[in-house]
Amino acid sequence: MSADHPYGRLLVPDEVPFELRPSPGKGWGAFATRRIGRGSLILSEMPTFVIRMSHTEITDDHVTMAFQKLLPSQKAQFLLLRDNGSSHFTSMNEAFAENSFNIANSDHGEPETHGLFPLHSRFNHSCVPNSKIPTISGEIISSFATRDIHAGEEINFCYETDFEGRTRHERHQALRFTCNCVACLRGTPFQKLSDIRRRLIRGLQYLARGADLDGKRQSSRSIIVDSKLKMMAETFAIPLSSRLIYALLSIFFLEEEGLLDDFMDARLRPSLTKTAQLFKSKSNQRIVRLAMEQKTWLKKVQVGCGLYGREDAADYEVTLALRRLRPFL
Repeated sequence: MSADHPYGRLLVPDEVPFELRPSPGKGWGAFATRRIGRGSLILSEMPTFVIRMSHTEITDDHVTMAFQKLLPSQKAQFLLLRDNGSSHFTSMNEAFAENSFNIANSDHGEPETHGLFPLHSRFNHSCVPNSKIPTISGEIISSFATRDIHAGEEINFCYETDFEGRTRHERHQALRFTCNCVACLRGTPFQKLSDIRRRLIRGLQYLARGADLDGKRQSSRSIIVDSKLKMMAETFAIPLSSRLIYALLSIFFLEEEGLLDDFMDARLRPSLTKTAQLFKSKSNQRIVRLAMEQKTWLKKVQVGCGLYGREDAADYEVTLALRRLRPFL
C-alpha cells in the first residue's frame, strides 16, 4: 500500500482479510490478503455519521453540520476521502454521496437513512461480484464472500440491487462509468450470452410478478412483446405450471451468470418450494416432485418443463390469492 497516499492513513482494522491499494483504472480498491472462504465475513463497519433524509434532499449544509459533530479523529478520516482515489472532492455533499450507503430497511418501510462508510466505499463494483452486503443490522453494514476469494484478488460487490435483470448498456447508464467485469467486456462470448440471460431474467420476473424491476407496469411491450401474455401476467392469470417453470429458469440463468450465491439461494428457494407445494393435480404433483428432487438447476428445469401447457386444479385459486395480495397496479 502507498503510505504517502491519503488512503494509506485510513484506519483499517488489523483483523480484516484485506488491504487497500491502487486498482488499475479504478482508483483504489480492497484486495484480499489471504484466502476468504465462501460465506465468510469480510468486514463489519459502523457509519462515521448518518443523515436521515432522502439523498436528493441532502445539501452541503447537512453534511457540514454532521461533520462538525464528529470527533477530531473522525473528521481527519473524512478529510482523507478522494474522488476516485486521487483528486479532492469539490464539496462536502459530493464526498458524502460517493462514500455513503442507504441503510434504511425498505421491507419495513423505513425512511431513507444514509451513512458514511469509508472502508466499504473502497470496494469497487462488479456486475459479477465476489462479495455482497446481504442485510443491514441497525446502522452496521457487513460484507460476506459469495465465493472463495484468493489472496491478492480484488474484493468487489454490485452497486445496484436489480442488475441481474439489466443488460450491459443499461447497467452502465445507471452506474455512469464503464465496468470491465466479465459480464461487461464487450464482444466476448460470455458478455453476449450475459445480455441475453439478463434480458430473459427480467422478462421471467415480469411474468411472475406482473411488474418490471421498479415494481411498475411497462406501458410499452419492450419487455413482454406478446400482449396477451403481458395482460395475463399483469392480472396474475399465469398458470401455476408456468410460474414454476419461470422460477426454475430464472434461478438457472442466475447460476449461469455467476450470481446465484448462498444469500440469493436462501431468498429464492422458500418461494420456489411454496410454489411447488401449491399444485393439486396428481399428475402435476408427480412431475413437480421429480423436478425438485434433481441435484442441479439444469436438471430441475429439464424435468420441470414437462409441466409446460398443463393446467392445474389450483390455478384459479392461486390467481385469486395473488390478486388479493397484490391489487392491480
